[in-house]
Amino acid sequence: MSKIEKREIVLLSAIVIGLSSLICFISYKLDNSNLSILTVFTPSLLALVFTAIAKGRKGVHDLFIKQTVKKTSIKWLLLSLFGIPLMASFAILTDLNFDVSQFGLRTTQLMPQVIVIVLIALGEEYGWRGFLLPKLMSKFNLFYSSIIIGLIWGFWHFPAYLIGTGVPLEMNFMIFLLWVLLATLMISWIYYYTRSVLTSILIHISANAAFNYLFILPEFTGSMTPFWILLLYLSVVVLIVYYVKRKDLIKRPITL
Repeated sequence: MSKIEKREIVLLSAIVIGLSSLICFISYKLDNSNLSILTVFTPSLLALVFTAIAKGRKGVHDLFIKQTVKKTSIKWLLLSLFGIPLMASFAILTDLNFDVSQFGLRTTQLMPQVIVIVLIALGEEYGWRGFLLPKLMSKFNLFYSSIIIGLIWGFWHFPAYLIGTGVPLEMNFMIFLLWVLLATLMISWIYYYTRSVLTSILIHISANAAFNYLFILPEFTGSMTPFWILLLYLSVVVLIVYYVKRKDLIKRPITL
């Protein structure tokens, strides 16, 4: 990792958290929580600005097109799209003692939820996985790179958490941070084998869709139990993957 890349990582992380904090502060002062949704665009927009300044049009093309429009195995696309929803569904069924008759969707309304969910993923993933992850992977192994991004991504949510948005209601922030770290490890694992931001976008979309449409969050269930079970299942998956693939995922810096 060059000094320039190190500076870019620090600057983007600091600015994205600072800018999001400012947006949340304005949202709070104006008593308009809807304004806080603007924070979701800050990671990708800043990645665009940083890339355009440092690498010009080619860099922007590589970030937004080359990392998205590429041949990707169907197994990774399916895992990205259905992995977390399936784990969430299994967690709910576990909590219900596998009484399938009690399993159902929280809502069937598609709009505007789907649009918001997609915009959130697009607004974040080119910053976290498209920009930051490849730079960190040139210095650290995938595991450490993921922990760093997970902490940045998690604490980026904190200003919104303070004003009651951006984080599931009735959930302690440290529990949410644990979820972000585990999700980051999963996203990074798939990114490592695909080099595709599309897979990261699909995981982000599918996770938010699961939270919106399934009875997994405490604000919809009145209980943390289903979410705790989801964290348990996700922890087991991540632990197994990083152990079995440790030569790939926990080796020293990766050449992209």
